[in-house]
This record gives sequence, C-alpha cells and structure tokens, in this order.
Amino acid sequence: MNQRLVNVILLSLSFVIMVIGVHRSMVEDDVLGNYWLFMIGLVLYMLYYYRKRKNGA
Repeated sequence: MNQRLVNVILLSLSFVIMVIGVHRSMVEDDVLGNYWLFMIGLVLYMLYYYRKRKNGA
C-alpha cells in the first residue's frame, strides 16, 4: 500500500475519533467514560507523526 495513503488514513482516523470523543463527551456529559476514544485518537496521531518523521517528509 502506498505510504502516503497510509499516512492520510492514520491522520483522518485520528481526527474522526477525536471528534467522536468530543461529541460523545458533550452528549453524555462524561469525559472519563470516553477517555478510551481520546487515547485511540492520540495513538493513531502518534503513529502518523512517527511514520512521517521516519520517512523524512
């Protein structure tokens, strides 16, 4: 798979998951209950950042 495509997918998924986490936190009024969404989004962003730095882009 194209490395650039993987980077775009990682960045997009991290953004979408963070937005879902914020939305669920506002609707349910429970940030700690949706903490796992924020952590998954953060991990995906860290993977994206690591891959981008590794490839020198």
